Formats: sequence, C-alpha cells, structure tokens
Amino acid sequence: MNSIQSSTNIIFQQMEQEDLDMVMAIEREAFPDPWHVSFFKRELRSRKKHTHCYVARIDEKIVGYIVFYIFCGEGHIMNIAVDADYRRRGIAKYLLSSALEIVHKEAGGEVFLEVGTNNTPAKQLYRQFGFKVYGIRKRYYRNGEDAFIMRKDVEYETTQRSTN
Repeated sequence: MNSIQSSTNIIFQQMEQEDLDMVMAIEREAFPDPWHVSFFKRELRSRKKHTHCYVARIDEKIVGYIVFYIFCGEGHIMNIAVDADYRRRGIAKYLLSSALEIVHKEAGGEVFLEVGTNNTPAKQLYRQFGFKVYGIRKRYYRNGEDAFIMRKDVEYETTQRSTN
C-alpha cells in the first residue's frame, strides 16, 4: 500500500527517510521519553515484511504517524502520535483505522499495544476501537510509569461487521 487519501484530505503513506525530521518533531512534542531517531532509521532501512511505518499528511505536512508490526498472525501497535496543532481532528483515528485494516488483510487475528496508565486520551481512542485492558506491565516506561496491555480481535470484528 503506497498511499490512501481520505475524504478529509489526509494522505496515509509509507514513511520514508526524508520524513524523519517532521516525525521526530512530533515524537519529541508528544512523548516525555521519545524514541531515538536511530530506531526509526533502523526500521526504515530494514524494511522487514513485519515492520510497518506510515505517516499522515495534509497538504504535504506530516501531521501524524504510526509504527506497527505484524508477526506470527498478530499485530502490535508500537507507536502513534499526532502533531499538537492537528489533534482532535480524527487523525489518530484515521491512522489507527488504516493500520487495523492492514493487520486484518495481512494477518487477521489479534492486535495488541501498550499504553501508559496515565495517558487518558490514548486509552479513550483505543477503547473506541474495541481494545480492552488484558494486563499491566509494571514500570514499563523509563519514567517508571506502568503500561496497560490492551488487545482486540480484528478478525472477529471485521467478520461481525460484514455479517450484520
């Protein structure tokens, strides 16, 4: 999948090396303990089949991104962030929905993620998509914050939608 354009002029496309300055600006703004640029570079260089890195663009500006893995029939949402000036416009929903569609097409099955126990906006987003808390990772983040493990069954949800 090279790119998809939504009805709100959001373009969803694979992340490229030249996107990293804008991606890192969003990453640093969004997280108190951001990923290092070397992580993104390594993932983009390797282009492994199970690694997926996408950006959301509006008028050539990167306004968000998502990184996820598909491995052994399961999806793992690793990171998602939206530029502060573009939040509350449905971009995170668009990114997550697009990623879940790819996971369903390539693997079906379950998707899981970790989210900080104090990250209320992210937890609300994931619950809207049917994710449920299945466990906790104690002191998961470098700042000592715990993370909820959230899961959802993508294959079941898609089957239910198509049969109703």
